[in-house]
Amino acid sequence: MRWLLLDSFDYIDAESGRARASRAITRAEDFFDDYFNFFPVLPPTLLIEMIAQTGGVLVGASIHFSKEIILGKIDWARFYAEVMPPSLLAIEAWITDKSEDGTRIEGKITNQDQLVAEASILLGHLEQLEQYGMPRPEGEISVVFSNEFMNSYKIKDLLGTPKS
Repeated sequence: MRWLLLDSFDYIDAESGRARASRAITRAEDFFDDYFNFFPVLPPTLLIEMIAQTGGVLVGASIHFSKEIILGKIDWARFYAEVMPPSLLAIEAWITDKSEDGTRIEGKITNQDQLVAEASILLGHLEQLEQYGMPRPEGEISVVFSNEFMNSYKIKDLLGTPKS
């Protein structure tokens, strides 16, 4: 199962190496059922994943979605506040270092302008995931950046169009 943890992208600017996405947290999310059901708090691992997903799309855009992008390593992560429903999160990611095999991003999450979390993450670039046993769906050019994924977030409409 693939968790799409972002609601939408505000902008993706591959040229400047910055992106911002958002996510509204409600009590309806299924992960609250398994993680402190009596005390609904967003698991910190999902905050890291939100930064990775935002940065992953940014990195994909910066290389024209020519490779699969996967989370390789969490260099560091810091958590400053718990996220409880209802919350509206802004997730920002930016590229700090890039090579042919991987890109290091940093990111932060705010809730109503309060810093919630920040992290530095290494994202790996892979030619194809089929060689690792993950079959590519028929008609798709990418496992990570599937047509459904790209269309659901309107990725191609947003490229290079920062919004204030």
